[in-house]
Amino acid sequence: MVVLAAAISGQFGGDEWYQAVNQPSWNPSVPVMALAWALFYVVMGIAGWLVWDAKGRGASIAIGWWFFQLLLGIVWSLVFFGLQRIGWALAVMSLWVLVSLIVANAFRFAKMEAALLMTAVVGWLTFNWVLNFFQWHLNGGGSG
Repeated sequence: MVVLAAAISGQFGGDEWYQAVNQPSWNPSVPVMALAWALFYVVMGIAGWLVWDAKGRGASIAIGWWFFQLLLGIVWSLVFFGLQRIGWALAVMSLWVLVSLIVANAFRFAKMEAALLMTAVVGWLTFNWVLNFFQWHLNGGGSG
């Protein structure tokens, strides 16, 4: 599922539009971002597998939230890159961070290692929320 989510998200990759977007000076390069996203999708996959394999109390609910946060990743890519709506993408990213916090907390009851991996994902998503916020701000704010 992670590979599918990453592949779908990748279909909305940056192009001329993204190159023209005003960026903060600390924005990582496109190759660095691509590598980091790939790494974090692997981390999400490992975390999900650990909980799926644990089959413990609350694992099915936790996996449901995990699938939802994967879906939010697809939606964010569609809104940011596909629709080119930085403000709307910021709203989606806000929800994605929140849901990933829920996932990390839910994974805690099934497999602590998975919760720690998802905590790293929450950190990465928070960094991307801040980046998305600055992109939104530097490009005029608003819902566009």
